[in-house]
Amino acid sequence: MEIGREFQCEIEKTVFGGDGLARVGGKVVFIPRTLPGERLIARVTACKSSFSRAEAVRFGATSPHRIEPACPYFGRCPGCRYLHAGYAYETGLKAAQLADQLAQAGLEPAPGVLESPVAPEPPLGYRNKIVLHVHKVGGRTMLGYVMGDNTTVTDIEACPLAHPEINAKLAELRGDKSFLHSLHEGMDVTFRRTAAGGATYWRNQPARNATWLKEELPFGWLSVPCGSFFQVNAAGAAALADEVAALIAARKPARFIDLYAGVGFFSAVALHAGVREVLAVESDEAAAAAARFNLKNFGAENPEVIAGDAAEALKSLKDAPASDALLTVDPPRGGLTLKAAMALTGSTLDSFIYISCNPATWARDARRLAKGGFTLNKLRLVNMFPRTEHFELFSFWTR
Repeated sequence: MEIGREFQCEIEKTVFGGDGLARVGGKVVFIPRTLPGERLIARVTACKSSFSRAEAVRFGATSPHRIEPACPYFGRCPGCRYLHAGYAYETGLKAAQLADQLAQAGLEPAPGVLESPVAPEPPLGYRNKIVLHVHKVGGRTMLGYVMGDNTTVTDIEACPLAHPEINAKLAELRGDKSFLHSLHEGMDVTFRRTAAGGATYWRNQPARNATWLKEELPFGWLSVPCGSFFQVNAAGAAALADEVAALIAARKPARFIDLYAGVGFFSAVALHAGVREVLAVESDEAAAAAARFNLKNFGAENPEVIAGDAAEALKSLKDAPASDALLTVDPPRGGLTLKAAMALTGSTLDSFIYISCNPATWARDARRLAKGGFTLNKLRLVNMFPRTEHFELFSFWTR
């Protein structure tokens, strides 16, 4: 296929990342902003040895699940990939993508292991944090998202994914000429919203003495340093908390071990569910300090919080009795390091929860864990990031 060539096709499925997949002359073509079953004329935009990319020119038949995108930047901004599809349909597409990834990885869950996906509401206005970038063009200040070319910044007046209070704060600042003049090329502006404090913002990094944020949970409050990680979707976080609490209720562990603990979210869930003893491990020292504070507030008299490496913490559990312990790991997008995976399979733990925001690295780790003697007992997709290409996985393993 040649760049610029137009062709007719039908979309076979939507792949991870949000593009529609068509086959033309036996070659795979990826076409964004299309849905399965749609027939269209497309134009080739890029050619690779094993696939091509194209853009839709005009549609002959559209999907009944297609809706009008609720954003003027859709198609330019790479953040939202499913604004043209109904939310329930989007969640179904992601579930199909998970099934494809399991098959490609050679993972075949036993009957009943793969559970129905969870679709937290609302699908818009849910993000408690966004980061905008500054670009100066001919005396004009652009404040927005970096586009798909990783260079261009499109000026953003409002983001449909952001909480309404964040968009209100953004509108207020955009109307303040002195604020716009204070921004410099390459600067980041982070907007953060909590129920307790409303919307706030900072340039580049938060002040070192910035007051901790307070996040409201269904069962209490957590303090969060401004620069530390916290789930961006409150409803999605509550769905994960429900999954953890259900396993605690079923297994009744005496001890809860929380690796990549952040500010202690899942440890707080465990304490609220009645677990007597918690161990939290987090590499970010500010988050670890907040975890100590939070867990004391949730009733832990002497919470064991380690500001250190998860793999090293796992190695220390190798010879410890762990039959009454429940481990939770919630690593960043890179997943478990090989060192951490080997320490986990070499430990005495007989069960653990693995929460992942990257199905590709989860599948890689799942193969390692299966070879190490663990069996997948539960896998559930949580659509933590509606309208984007991403989703969360909740899995439970035993041996």
